[in-house]
Amino acid sequence: MSVESFVFIVDDDPAFAESLSTLITSMGARTKTFTSADDYLDQFDPQVPGCLILDVRMQRTSGLVLQEQLSKLPLSPAIIIMTGHAEVPTALRAMRMGAVDFLQKTFSETELFEAVQRALTQDARTRHEYYRKEAIERRFSQLTPPERSVLNQVLQGEANKSIAASLGVSRRTVEDRRARIMQKLEVESLADLVRVSMEAGVQT
Repeated sequence: MSVESFVFIVDDDPAFAESLSTLITSMGARTKTFTSADDYLDQFDPQVPGCLILDVRMQRTSGLVLQEQLSKLPLSPAIIIMTGHAEVPTALRAMRMGAVDFLQKTFSETELFEAVQRALTQDARTRHEYYRKEAIERRFSQLTPPERSVLNQVLQGEANKSIAASLGVSRRTVEDRRARIMQKLEVESLADLVRVSMEAGVQT
């Protein structure tokens, strides 16, 4: 397990949360415990990597409500749903909202260890993709309106000559703008340009 990540435990039974924390710490992970969804949200920082072990049945805000709130955010930790009740519909709802695993409180150490590993792996993968897309979008934000006009037509398959005629500029101007586009987006070929444009969701 990555020592850089945290396993966040949210359970309104302090004794259970503490025993779970001790068990997970013995596996080599750092933990933080919370007795309510509100307490967790008060300190929530999307930049901190890790996973969240979340009890379904809690007073005030339930685990599923907290999961739903987090699922609407651009970046949030991978979630393991936990319950003392064998509720298949609850499990299905949690999985549909993106939970990595569903554990009953009768879980074994092996089941817990494997679930935490899967959740931390998922969280790392999600963060990698999030930051990659964020970096690409940041590059696109550097493009000027004239450069975006050229980019849109390049992505439509237009040649420099027709782009120049369409925009009322010289062919050399189009070539210069294309060169700056490639430099700002950090790509070296048309294929790379198309790929990063698709990842950024550029509409033509």
